Amino acid sequence: MTLKMFSTAVLDILFPPRCAFCGQLMDRSGDGVCEACRPALPFIEEDKILRQVGDFPCAVAFYYEGPVRDGIRALKFGKKSWRTRVFGRYVAQAAGQLAGQFDAVTYVPVSFRRSCERGFDQAQLLAKAAAREMGMKAERVARKVRNNPAQSSLDDPARRRENVKGVYAVPHPERAAGRRFLLIDDVATTGSTLSACAAALMEAGAASVVCASLAGGHPEKETED
Repeated sequence: MTLKMFSTAVLDILFPPRCAFCGQLMDRSGDGVCEACRPALPFIEEDKILRQVGDFPCAVAFYYEGPVRDGIRALKFGKKSWRTRVFGRYVAQAAGQLAGQFDAVTYVPVSFRRSCERGFDQAQLLAKAAAREMGMKAERVARKVRNNPAQSSLDDPARRRENVKGVYAVPHPERAAGRRFLLIDDVATTGSTLSACAAALMEAGAASVVCASLAGGHPEKETED
């Protein structure tokens, strides 16, 4: 047994690993997914990973359903931030569809109030984990400058687009000027939130923006982003 294997075994005893999706205890760390959730993960078909959010291409790893939906809700509302370490790996894999189209990683920020309520910004943690998988670092570039109603409280896509107008800004345009960004968020169904933040980056002078998300909806089931 190597030192790394021994260290992992000791950590598994002291801090029993849990599945990132359902939260159940596992015998060993592995890849962070339990044997019950693994076959139930709703991967998006390879030819459908890329979609458009407004004017921007977006790579999405999963459909927002089943264990993925449960895991994301536990992350955001159950304050289970450790799940982003596993989730980030899947975002990075999906973003592989956009290889060569970005040289910087950033994320869609939550408001200061929401960050204080949760104790973290889930998109920031997700972007950091994904960037680490790609040998990069996630940067904070955009800010949320207005507290708007949660997108999940709105059913109509047009109302969602209106709800995120003017919500994001780039306080220091020099951080965006001339750069090609991968913009990350946790959920993208209608894509209104990602599109609004991407537009703010472009207005600040970014050369281009592509997007990636852990989960998205079926075209006929666009209910949250």
